[in-house]
Amino acid sequence: MSLVAGSSLGVFHHHVGLGLVSIVLLSLASAASYGLAAVLQHQAAIREPPELSLRAGLLVSLAHRPLWLVGNAFDGVGYLFQFLALRRGSLALVEPLLVLSLVFALPVAAWLEHRRVSGADVASTGVIAAGLALFLGVARPGIGHPHASGAAWAILTAVIALCCGAMVIGARGGSRRRSAVLLAAGSGTAFGYVAAVTERTGHILDAGVVHTLTTWAPYALLVGGVSALLLTQSAFHAGALRLSLPTLTVAQPLGAVAIGIGFFGEHVDSRGAAPVFELVGLFLMTAGVFVLARSPLMVTTEEEP
Repeated sequence: MSLVAGSSLGVFHHHVGLGLVSIVLLSLASAASYGLAAVLQHQAAIREPPELSLRAGLLVSLAHRPLWLVGNAFDGVGYLFQFLALRRGSLALVEPLLVLSLVFALPVAAWLEHRRVSGADVASTGVIAAGLALFLGVARPGIGHPHASGAAWAILTAVIALCCGAMVIGARGGSRRRSAVLLAAGSGTAFGYVAAVTERTGHILDAGVVHTLTTWAPYALLVGGVSALLLTQSAFHAGALRLSLPTLTVAQPLGAVAIGIGFFGEHVDSRGAAPVFELVGLFLMTAGVFVLARSPLMVTTEEEP
């Protein structure tokens, strides 16, 4: 559970070349698919009765909505691209790029709402891209060793479960806005964990499918994925996409990067002023996401005023 230490930090960096380009392209394809999926799923979830929130019946009811099923199909495509990216790249590189899912969601929302993307939306997109470029350029994420001990995984799983449980409890009985934020934060936390297990599963697969099925990883992936899906749909169901989507968008990469550094020993430059610039990059990225989420395109007619 400790950070990787070594005499040469450069050993852990992704090599610049076709391999790095493929990881970035796979991550961008994943972000685009997730962005499209989120908009379609929200359009379906917002129409479900309030009493179904956080119940398995919500997923059963949504399964009868073609729009939600199409959104799920794009979710599956996004996960496939993410899986392929994480087999080659680190959480600290792949997951921040998924923040761009909100950027890809914008033109889809514009099309569905029959509106135009404004200059402010474009400016917010620029801020997100600048923050992301600053963070990745300074941090220079490096590949770790995604095989933490069984005890470490048990502790991580317990911590994630407790965090998500606390957010679910906090969401109950509150306003729809509060519920949207807390459930989205829980969803992002759960998906950060799913991303970590995905990376681990991808490496276990090198030993073959049969061997993989005898390990805990694919089953933790299944439980974590279903739980994260229920939290996501409940967050969308709460109504305010401008609150749920940016919270989910930011929480997932931050959680995944923390896991990558703390459990997998992934390298992020910590020399000199690098941490300061990395924090500035993360701040710009986060601020851009939440400003973009205030766009009229992120508010549907079914939402609260």
